[in-house]
Parts: sequence; C-alpha cells; structure tokens
Amino acid sequence: KLGALPLWAYAVAIYSVGQFLASPIWGYLCSIYRSENTLYASLLIGIVGGLLYATARTGVEILIARLLIGLYTGSQEACHRTIVVRCTTDNERTVAQAGVSTATVLGFLFGPALAGIFFFKPLGPVYFLGVPLRLDTFTGPGWLIVVFCFISSFFVTIGLTQEQTKGLPQCVDPANDAKKTSQGYEALPAAEEARYGALEREDAKAKGVVRDLEKEICTSRMPIRVSGIIICGLVLFVNALGFSAYETITTPLVKNDFGWDLLYADLLFVAAGIVCILVFFIIRLTSASVEDRYLLLCGVLFSTAGYGLMLEFFDNRMNLIRFLIGFAAVNAAMELNRSVTMSLASKILPPASRHHGLLQGLLISCVACARIIGPMYAVWVWNATDRDKFSQGHWVFVGLFLCFFITTIAYAASFDYLRSYRDLYNQWLQSKGQLVSEKMKT
Repeated sequence: KLGALPLWAYAVAIYSVGQFLASPIWGYLCSIYRSENTLYASLLIGIVGGLLYATARTGVEILIARLLIGLYTGSQEACHRTIVVRCTTDNERTVAQAGVSTATVLGFLFGPALAGIFFFKPLGPVYFLGVPLRLDTFTGPGWLIVVFCFISSFFVTIGLTQEQTKGLPQCVDPANDAKKTSQGYEALPAAEEARYGALEREDAKAKGVVRDLEKEICTSRMPIRVSGIIICGLVLFVNALGFSAYETITTPLVKNDFGWDLLYADLLFVAAGIVCILVFFIIRLTSASVEDRYLLLCGVLFSTAGYGLMLEFFDNRMNLIRFLIGFAAVNAAMELNRSVTMSLASKILPPASRHHGLLQGLLISCVACARIIGPMYAVWVWNATDRDKFSQGHWVFVGLFLCFFITTIAYAASFDYLRSYRDLYNQWLQSKGQLVSEKMKT
C-alpha cells in the first residue's frame, strides 16, 4: 500500500498521466524534427523506465518507473501516428491508422496473458553491481519493454530512412518553383491550366488576370472546422472511457453474474482481440469506398447499442446472451471508433499543416485522460451500489450508455462539419476555377 490506496491504483493512474503529458509534446516535436530523433529519444525513456521497473525495490521506484513507461508509450504512439499522417494519402490513412490502433488494443488485451505464459516460472535472483535481478510475472514486463525498445531501435535505424509528405497542391511562386518542387509541392491545377493557356496565346491581359487570381487563391484561407476536431476528441474520449470502465469490471461481473472463473474471463478478452482483428479487415475493405464520417457514425451507433444491450430490464441478473452480443458490439465499435477518429481528425486539418503531430498527440491525451477517469468511475459506481434491484455492472453500463447517447446526438448535429479538408478544398477550388473561366471569357 501507499497511503490509503493500494499501490497498483497509483501505478495505473500515473502511467496514464505519463501518456497524457508526453503525447502532445512528442507529437509536436515529430512535426518539426526528424522522426528518427524523436523516436530514439522516446525509446531511451522506455529503456530507462523498463530497467527501473524490473529492478525496483520500493513503491516510489515503481511509480517513477510507471511514469517513465507512460511517457514512453504516449510519445511512441504520437510519433507513430504523426508519421502515418505524414506518409499517407487520404485514401491510405484510415487503414494505416487502423493498423496502429489494432496493435495498441491487442497489446492491452494480450499483454497480461503473455506475461503469465512466459514468466510463470521465476528465475533468479542474479546479482549485478549489488542489485538483485529477477525474472517473474512482476519484473517480466519491465524486461520485455527493454528488449522491445532495442528491437524497435534496430527497425527505426534500418527502416525509417525517408518520409514523403503527400499534401494538398500548394501555390507556386515563380521565384520559388524549384525549392517547392523539391519539397513535393505542386501548383494549383486550375491556376496552372489557365497560366499555360495564357502563355501559349501570349495574351498579356490574360496573364494579368491569371496572376491576380493566383494571388487571390494563395492569400485566401479556408477556415478550419474546429468543431469537427472537437467532436472527434469527444468521440475518442467517450470511447476510451467506456473501454477502460468495462475492462475494469468485466472479470468481477462475469464471476458474480455467471459464475465464471478467471480463465473464462481471460478467454473473453482473447475473443475481444479477435473481434478487433476482424474489424481491422472490415475497415481495410470499406475505407476506400465509404467516407470516414459514415464509418464513425456506425461505430458510435454500435457503441450505444452495445451498452444498451448490456443493461438489465427485468431482474437483477445480467442476461448472458445479451451481454455477449453487447460485449462483441462494444469491442468492435471501440476498434472502429479509435481508428477512424484519428484518421478523420487529421483529414479535417489541411494536409500541409505543421500541427498534425500536435493534434494526434492531443487526441492521444484524450484517451489517456479517459483511462484515468474510467476505472475510477467504474470502481466508484460498483462500490456505491447494491444488488437489491439491479447488478452493480448495470449501473456502470447505464452511465456509459448515457455518455454514448449524448455523444451520438452531438455527432449527428455536427455531421456536416466532419467533411475532410480536401473535399471542401476541391469544392472551393472548383468555384475559383469557374471564376477563372468567366474572367478569361470576359
């Protein structure tokens, strides 16, 4: 114990605090510095945190180690997602973000099981510089982090060599053409077409018209739909809140209501991991033909329906069939919401913006904040209610259902603000192209 609460409660919370703090910082740094350097700095923090966790002898050392590991995981995910945004087109991004989300979720679901499998037989202690080194279910995760950090460093060194920005076409300044072309930028299609037409005709007046229109387009700034980004953050926060809350109470719930032991509860989470993998392939098949905002609408509706199915309507015992269907729906929606939200938010920003890393980091911070609040909410409601009329899990799911119900209404009201910047840009550019044609005719 550490004070009035058990040590694990502080350890779980401080891990999320580390994620919350590191994500926006590393996301911003990844936008302005080379990705290799930011990743190496993150991996170094992971190595130090893993070693400290594996060799910790006091509660304070464990908490410091957990904070460092939280900083490591938050910074890693922010860098990964920023690199995905930087290196993918709009059509590729949703699938790529889904891959990152699937790997993250599978780590949460399978990590405890793998620790139990690989470290069921304690080894040690072996003394190194007077420090006892052990390998068991408590120290094993720390050693795994160290090993995976070194493996990741190797892949960063050999694999992350060059990144290509695939942004929107940029306005071309004749004095800067060569520089911008080398950076992967192109001229505005409508303006470029009109420019070449003017040059071919050697029409000085037409050249002046096109030059004025190019200047107007370059100096014009489409407003960024901040409300769409806020809605994405809300969906991501509520999604993570629900995930962390039901993850906290699932094991005692199935034990109290269905008489399951720990093995069956673990198998339930393994099944949840399989559902996440299936959702990844569904996203891969549908993302090219379905807009992200429609995919996310499906995810929000599935979450609302899933938590609704897990409510009790007649007695104080959870219905097994409805619980399993709701559990599957919630897990499928959780993976869909997390993947599509990160992709959709990046598409609302201009592709050439330097704030993509900061945005990805802030969204991950929303997840970390929800993972602090979710378990606290679940435990508080669980302990504050009794089983006279409904089970304790029922009241937890009531709160989550209401959260998603309100989120669904807010999402539907803001649906038009969730269009990608590229779609709005093309619509705007088309209107400018029509203006070019009209002035050329004049």
